[in-house]
Amino acid sequence: MVELGRKTVFILPSKPTLGLLLLIGLLFLLAVNFQNALVYAVCFWLLALLLINVFYTWRNVAGLQVQAVGVEPCFVGDKAVVEIELSCAPRQRKFALQLSWPDEDSVQVNLSTHNTVRVKLSHSTARRGWFQPPRVRIASAYPTGLALAWAYVALPVQGLVYPQPLARSFPEHDLTAQTSQDGREIAGGSSDFGGVRVYQVGDAPKHLHWGKYAQTGKLYTKTFVDYASHALWLDWDSLPMPGVEVRLSHLCSQVLEFHQAQRHYGLKLPGVTIEPGQGEAHQARCLRALALFGVEDA
Repeated sequence: MVELGRKTVFILPSKPTLGLLLLIGLLFLLAVNFQNALVYAVCFWLLALLLINVFYTWRNVAGLQVQAVGVEPCFVGDKAVVEIELSCAPRQRKFALQLSWPDEDSVQVNLSTHNTVRVKLSHSTARRGWFQPPRVRIASAYPTGLALAWAYVALPVQGLVYPQPLARSFPEHDLTAQTSQDGREIAGGSSDFGGVRVYQVGDAPKHLHWGKYAQTGKLYTKTFVDYASHALWLDWDSLPMPGVEVRLSHLCSQVLEFHQAQRHYGLKLPGVTIEPGQGEAHQARCLRALALFGVEDA
């Protein structure tokens, strides 16, 4: 948590203040020239109001406590949403606080009825990996706009930026094969009995079904099958397209599709293998691996 104090809050007069100072200067010259006590009073009254306004503007920002809560994960090109908690002393009130980044979104906050407020501020992203929010600018011109007080706060928090998923992913794995309770049947296997068929030239003699031959007088061959698991693998090495980012985008699309379809899937990247699974936690683990591929070590 960062508290804005005397050394971190800066203040400068605004453009209307320069005009007011010019007016006070002219009034002072008139008061000196004509020795008019009323003009003297108006001159010093305006100057006192200006100084009091500067103090209240500075006080509206000073004493503010800023804490970064977290950054919501997003995809490349989307806005990363940063949650920030603002608080102040119980007897203090803060008005018209403007939180912003250059050329990005901004939000205005008041701490009048509650001493703690949480706000969300978004920032654009251009690459995957870890997103470190830049320093956020907190400014206020309250109460009259004659002065502007501001401070910069570094947010010690980071969030994940996933690869940008493609609108159209590569073709799915072949799921048209016959299924059983053990998984997908793979013809031409050798482990489990799969039935009998009419003998064909070239069939191995050890696979002949002699019991069937004794019943019908015709030759039949026993067939065997192996079973493959229903789990699907998203394999980096099986992708035909070149380019790291393109492959990651394809895999990201498949992770989202398989999660939505409630499939049982795993992920294989160079140096990283995530065993098949499903659910929100499994999807987050796969997306994290895609986001940090080639980035974490660097």
